[in-house]
Amino acid sequence: MIEYTMYVQITDPGIKMGRNSRKIIISVVLISAFILCACKEERVEKSSFGQVDALTDGDILVDDVEGGDEDTDAETEEALTNDIPVKTSTQLDVDSLPDNVMRMVGLCDAINMACVEMQSAYDFKNNEFVWHCVHLYIDNCDDEKIDISRAGTTYIADPRTVSNIIYSMFGKLTEIPQIAESAFGDENTDAHIRITTDLKYQFTSGDRGTSEPQVVSATQYSDGSMEMKVALVDSVTGEEMVSFIYTMRANTRDTTTGALFDFEITDSRPGDRATSDRIDGMPYLTTVMQVYGYDSYDKEDPKYADVEEVLYFGSFKEHVPGVDELNASISHEILEYANTPLDDGSWHLICSYPLTTDDYVQVATTFATYPADTSDPDIRCYGYDKKKTRALEPSDALAIMDTTDAELTAHIEELYAGMTDEEVTPALDYRGFIIRRDGSVDMFYMAGDGRLIAYNSGSDRIRYVFDEEDVIPEDETDDMKPELTHGRKGN
Repeated sequence: MIEYTMYVQITDPGIKMGRNSRKIIISVVLISAFILCACKEERVEKSSFGQVDALTDGDILVDDVEGGDEDTDAETEEALTNDIPVKTSTQLDVDSLPDNVMRMVGLCDAINMACVEMQSAYDFKNNEFVWHCVHLYIDNCDDEKIDISRAGTTYIADPRTVSNIIYSMFGKLTEIPQIAESAFGDENTDAHIRITTDLKYQFTSGDRGTSEPQVVSATQYSDGSMEMKVALVDSVTGEEMVSFIYTMRANTRDTTTGALFDFEITDSRPGDRATSDRIDGMPYLTTVMQVYGYDSYDKEDPKYADVEEVLYFGSFKEHVPGVDELNASISHEILEYANTPLDDGSWHLICSYPLTTDDYVQVATTFATYPADTSDPDIRCYGYDKKKTRALEPSDALAIMDTTDAELTAHIEELYAGMTDEEVTPALDYRGFIIRRDGSVDMFYMAGDGRLIAYNSGSDRIRYVFDEEDVIPEDETDDMKPELTHGRKGN
């Protein structure tokens, strides 16, 4: 069944997407809504003249720049002397793409969505994938040049139009594939694609949700080929979900001036490290709740200071070891807290600090309810080890610091005793840890006097978390869209 509502972010059951006058809640899909094209990134060979272009074996890629320098000119001349074809490149302005290039964006966008929804790689040999891409394109096409008509809740396209779309999406196809059986529905569902009595194609309409394409870059080559990086982004938050680089060649089937498409897509590969990680099922952090009182209340209202930032671990694959457990903990410890009803004179201060490195995906979240709380906000830490493919555990922090729990506790208590004026050092209650970008570890403790402290293994010192800097320095935290402000904009 082809069902493709593109609400690319959901969350815990019972949490609804949307926004109202008081809250903006952005949810994350924890099911496999984002399994994408598992295309491996090709390693580009080097030559003395430039990069060997992957599109055409043997062609040498030389940047087409104005002027150039003597070395570049000499290399180009040598390449020509040796009868090696030289391919030059030109970067296009993505804000004003030519019509024939812009027309390809819709095709790339449909493939992006199909890869997400079907948890499949770009695959011209998979009939179901091919036809789902066509279906998505036709349902979302706003190009007046493409002859598609609407009749009620369906779209009608003639065979020539469908043929042009298929061959431009899948340039390596040699013939139109049969429509996949899944598209014809069953006893419980209607057909999503059918052929009418006058031999035209009929496609059901759907809702793509809150996603849209964004052209990141486009490179035109002198042999008529092209590469274009197209991202799928959330149209509400602007957050990039995935991006792929599509390789295209000049249309080989219709070279007339009336051709619908001037290019054929022949392959795609991940456009960035984040997409590659997500393709591999690597968890990532995404916003599930983001509320700021200053968006809804006057400064005189106590709820003007309300802050509720909650992050979840998302994944393109289902049931990644550790992810369900991490999100269950966040739901129980943070989300339930955020959803606790407040009286008119109270407000929440829930701030999240995401930190993603090559080895770890982590978030530290502080929480408090004012004016009832008279101590520092409490804290919880959640982390995922990319290499070990599991949730981080306290033993991981001890292993990094090469110590034992008893030794570390005794050392921290000794350091903390030197910071206090109390005759008896307040007891320390362990709260969690974060592995910083430099490899050091921040261990968090709530002291008996209501202060939140952090011990850093690199500096071997303790700090009062809310006296010196953020829980995690701002320059180390991930950039999220929308930005996590911790309420600063309302101050």
